[in-house]
Amino acid sequence: MPRSKKGGLILRLLLLVLLTYMVFMLVRVRGQITTASNDLDQLTAQVTQQLQTNTELSNAIENRDDPNYLKDIARERLGLVSQDDWVFYITD
Repeated sequence: MPRSKKGGLILRLLLLVLLTYMVFMLVRVRGQITTASNDLDQLTAQVTQQLQTNTELSNAIENRDDPNYLKDIARERLGLVSQDDWVFYITD
C-alpha cells in the first residue's frame, strides 16, 4: 500500500509540472502571436504605401509627355507660372 501512494504522489507531481510547463508555453506562444500580428499590420501598411508610390510613379511615366502634366509639375514643384496665369502676392 505505501508504495502505490508514493507512485500516485509522483504521478501527481509530474502532472503538475507538465501542466505548469504547458501553461507557460501557451502564454509564450500567445505573445509570439501578438507580436506576429503587429508585424503583419505594419508590413501591410508598408505594402499599401509602396503600392501607392508605385501607382504615382507609373502615372508619372505614362504622362511624361503630356503638356498639362508638365505644367502641373512646373506649378506644384517649381513654383512656375505660365504667361496667362494671374499671380497674387499676399502680404500681411
